[in-house]
Amino acid sequence: MMNGGWRMSRNVIRSIRKGSVQWNEEDRLKVATLLLKAGYSVRIRRIATDTGSKPTSRGKTEYVIEYWEEKEIC
Repeated sequence: MMNGGWRMSRNVIRSIRKGSVQWNEEDRLKVATLLLKAGYSVRIRRIATDTGSKPTSRGKTEYVIEYWEEKEIC
């Protein structure tokens, strides 16, 4: 992926478990903190995976942690 002289290769960490055993906010923040300390750029995103059967239902959401290392192209 090219972005104005910078090369970024993004990686994604997602929870493969569903229901009550998913990572909670504290777990996601701990992983993100470790990645930041290791020198990566990090973003935590919420993705709607299922809109539900009813128009008024909230559906299911999945949280993912994206991380990448920004390198300047010489």
